Amino acid sequence: GKWILKSGPKRVIMFGILIFVGTTVLYIPLPSEWWIVPVRMAQGVGLAIAPVATSTVVANLAPESRRGEGMSYMGNSISIAQLYAPPIGFFIADSFSFSLAFIIASAVALVSFFVCLTMSDSRTRMPITPQNENEMSDAPFISRAAIFPTLIFLTYAFTMAPVSTFLPMLSDVRELGVNPGFYFTILSGMTMLTTLLSGRIADKFGRSAVIIPGLTLVSVAMFMLSGSFTSGMFFGAAFFHGVGYGLIYPGINSLVIDRVPANERGSAIGTLQQAWDIGASGGNFIVGPIIGALGVGSAFVVVGAGAATGVVGFITGNRKSKNFS
Repeated sequence: GKWILKSGPKRVIMFGILIFVGTTVLYIPLPSEWWIVPVRMAQGVGLAIAPVATSTVVANLAPESRRGEGMSYMGNSISIAQLYAPPIGFFIADSFSFSLAFIIASAVALVSFFVCLTMSDSRTRMPITPQNENEMSDAPFISRAAIFPTLIFLTYAFTMAPVSTFLPMLSDVRELGVNPGFYFTILSGMTMLTTLLSGRIADKFGRSAVIIPGLTLVSVAMFMLSGSFTSGMFFGAAFFHGVGYGLIYPGINSLVIDRVPANERGSAIGTLQQAWDIGASGGNFIVGPIIGALGVGSAFVVVGAGAATGVVGFITGNRKSKNFS
């Protein structure tokens, strides 16, 4: 957030993309699996700063009355990529090699770098006026106002830990006979369709109107996965998961921006991003041992209960915030 305020989001986006490209190429010549960890850590820097800066651009450009709609377009850009990338990635790695998959991923990211070059630096920054000059001089490392939405989003991000890592295992153990990559295709497709409406719903009826049903549907999807013994149940969970995330994404991002002053936008989105890093990535350190002890289905029960807890937490915390204000 501090870098974005000082240097402008465009430069931060470009820097993040270059880190991603360089580290992705490094996967190809690695002499052993032990080198994956430091390379992945370096790659994580790029994966962290580029999306935060991109979301800040959207927050700066979108009118306040259409902030949810603007964030929904940002969410759709992610969904479109997830719509085709997982099955294509599985196909390239299985049919050709991981090296080719890494080369293609790097090339696509490099294209986005050149697209970013055409973006206006001045228009994507928050304008500095005599009224906000002092305010725009610095940003906090962690946005305190964003902590509540971040904790709520963490309950969703936690569900992505077993989904992103253990779906192939679930498919194999249950003998579903499906390509798990198509789960992400359905998820992304439904997310994309849902966000076309959810941002406008959030602008018109409030952030609660999309966050609460979104978390509820994601919780249902996780419980469905835990009991999936047929391909229909498996892909049905993907359907509800996609609709749920399509509701959550613009709502929670807009809520974060609503709660902070202009100079904190980058920091606030960066704080929100921590939920994804901790839940989706770090969550595997929690669900991994659970799977080892109780089986793969148990992990989805745990994260489904976590999403349900997020619903209760949001309703309670949001009500207290309104009463306080």
